[in-house]
Amino acid sequence: MTTTINEYRAGLKVGERSEFLVIGDVIPGHEEELRQTLKRHMADPRTQQAVNQIGTLHEARFVLLDGGTRLMFASSFDGAWDEYIDDFATTDIGKNFDETWQHVQEYPGVKSPHIKEWFKERTVVAGNFVAAYPEPTVKQVLKALALQMAFQQVLDTPGAAEALQHPALKPLLDQAAD
Repeated sequence: MTTTINEYRAGLKVGERSEFLVIGDVIPGHEEELRQTLKRHMADPRTQQAVNQIGTLHEARFVLLDGGTRLMFASSFDGAWDEYIDDFATTDIGKNFDETWQHVQEYPGVKSPHIKEWFKERTVVAGNFVAAYPEPTVKQVLKALALQMAFQQVLDTPGAAEALQHPALKPLLDQAAD
């Protein structure tokens, strides 16, 4: 018997990224309320803050399938699946998960000891998984973006052109010119 989902199904992995896709049956009569929940979460800035709190999620999407009778969640993330699901339970994104998945049959709750088994039973492994940037983690991408913004501030500072004439800075300036 396996003790973690990663022993059961590692999922497809490209570089640092792994894929995850789960599909559940929507409780009959909950379709419209589920649509409204998804719309509300999309408009709520706290959703993005919760994603940033996790720090390993590249992207995620909920999709209603088959006329709203099934719900699909697909994402890619850094690290182990078990830790990824644990992050949902211990961060603010768990509230959104519970508000969304409560409309799906037999959903036990993100903090339930049975949540990983529930997801495992509904997981669909990708047949193919491709990533445009497979190696950097979410944290590395965010750090690179912050560095780019800081460097742009330097470039926009009056008098910076003279300070940036040192030959050692040429590779940075060449990249900034692209």
